[in-house]
Amino acid sequence: MRIYLLIALGGSMGAIARYAVINWVTHHLGRAFPFGTLTVNVVGSALMGFLGVYLLQKFHISAEYRVAILTGFLGAFTTMSTFSIDSLSLIEKNQWFMASVYIAVTVVVCIAAARGGMILAERV
Repeated sequence: MRIYLLIALGGSMGAIARYAVINWVTHHLGRAFPFGTLTVNVVGSALMGFLGVYLLQKFHISAEYRVAILTGFLGAFTTMSTFSIDSLSLIEKNQWFMASVYIAVTVVVCIAAARGGMILAERV
């Protein structure tokens, strides 16, 4: 039962952090392109790559806390559902080029960010 509470705690903090980051980025960069969602997904991917390696290989925290951070916090911080809705919104507005750019950049940069985080954690 403790693991579920830790995941819930991490998830609630991740959701609040996602909301804050998306609002901050949108306030500064506008709504024409979903920069807020892109930001949380790239940052979350980098953190997942880094912390996935660092917490397991270098820091050696318990599995409970690792799951609370990776599954709870980062699972709630990143957002595939918002990415999907943002993509569909651009498509529905016939902004096919913007939608294509957003989808391609999100996938490629998130994968690169995750790998970059892993490499950084291995070198720390």
